[in-house]
Amino acid sequence: MTNKVPDSNAKRALNMMKLEIANEVGYNYNELTDKIESNAPQNNLEGISKNVLAGEEVGGMMTKNLVAMGEQALVDEYNNKKQ
Repeated sequence: MTNKVPDSNAKRALNMMKLEIANEVGYNYNELTDKIESNAPQNNLEGISKNVLAGEEVGGMMTKNLVAMGEQALVDEYNNKKQ
């Protein structure tokens, strides 16, 4: 697997997915830092640790959604080939 610069449209779509998921679970997405922020105070250790957990939760949900989208694309491709 190579580390290539993502397509700007793909990056924009991923950021939109991140924003939507963060909003669904009650977190904030900071577009300037590209980070998920919890609603805890941001200037202490507790706030920082809650941000890490929020980022992990949103990232996990994004992965789950992307896998589901990939599976659906494979099923659709398979079904189209059968016809």
